[in-house]
Order: sequence, then C-alpha cells, then structure tokens
Amino acid sequence: MTERPVHIILDTSAIIACTRGSVDVGETLSEIDDERGAVGLPVLSLVEAGHRLTDTGWLDLLLEHRATAILDLNGSDWPALAAMYRDVEHVDAASAALAAIDHRCPMLTARPRLYETSGVVDYLISLPPETSAN
Repeated sequence: MTERPVHIILDTSAIIACTRGSVDVGETLSEIDDERGAVGLPVLSLVEAGHRLTDTGWLDLLLEHRATAILDLNGSDWPALAAMYRDVEHVDAASAALAAIDHRCPMLTARPRLYETSGVVDYLISLPPETSAN
C-alpha cells in the first residue's frame, strides 16, 4: 500500500487480467511505479475479483505491491455511487468509474462497453480482447 498519487484505476476486469498474467496490466503497473505513482484498486472491484477468483494468491501479490493503493468508499458518496450504479448496472464498476472521476485519471478495463453510458468513456483505456477477464 502506498501514499503515492493515483495515476490510473484498475476495474475488476483489469484486476482479474493482472492476476492471470496480463502483460499489458503488468507493464502499466511497472511504468506507474517508475513514475512514483500509484495504481488505484477500488475496494468493491477487489471484492468482486476476490469473489470470482478460485485462487487469490496473485491478487494478494498485487495488493502487496508498493505501487498499489486500495481505494475505500466514503459513506457520503453513496448518492453518486447509486447514480453511477444505475448507469453501469454493476456496483464494482460504478465504484471504479467514480474513482477515475475523483482522481481525474484514466481507468484500465477489459470491459469498455460496460461504461458506455456512464460518462467516463473519456477516462477509459481498453485492454486488448485477449486479456479479457469477464
């Protein structure tokens, strides 16, 4: 965990892709680390990734990386989260989208279509289809 400034957000699909050895996500993490920045991991995206993975060993390694930061929810943000949840229909994706907006940084995703109506399209960086983690 780090106190570095967040440079990019990983949504659930990008977190899962990372645990499956995605070179694209790994290179992004390395570049952000070299810049002394942080990769933001929204807590609800971590919950969903942990739920989907049968082995969380790689997830644990990601969480221990010096350039990752777990992004908690603030209770007062529930109205914005509820509104974004209506747009993307997944609470973990809603929290990732809000994190990108709050930190004014891009979000890495293997599921860009999920965010088409969310207002964060300009923040998206899409992973190639072969790294897709649905």
